[in-house]
Amino acid sequence: MTPDVLKSKIETLAPGTQAFVMDMTGTLDHYQAVVVSSAFTGIPMIKQHRMVMAIVQTEVDSGEVHALTIKTFTPEQYAKFSE
Repeated sequence: MTPDVLKSKIETLAPGTQAFVMDMTGTLDHYQAVVVSSAFTGIPMIKQHRMVMAIVQTEVDSGEVHALTIKTFTPEQYAKFSE
């Protein structure tokens, strides 16, 4: 799976979701994803991560995605984080 394909899958979470995906090892199976979505508003971080993992669970189960580090933000949190 390429970073662009993984990005596209994650962005199906909710309208307006943005994902920034990086291949961490060059092997196309270890990734870091920063996900920004208004769907995370008022939801604890662990549940936010579970929402993202649910989208890619098939790829994780098959081994196509071996490792995925996730950082989640609401748009407001991300605006402060990226200042």
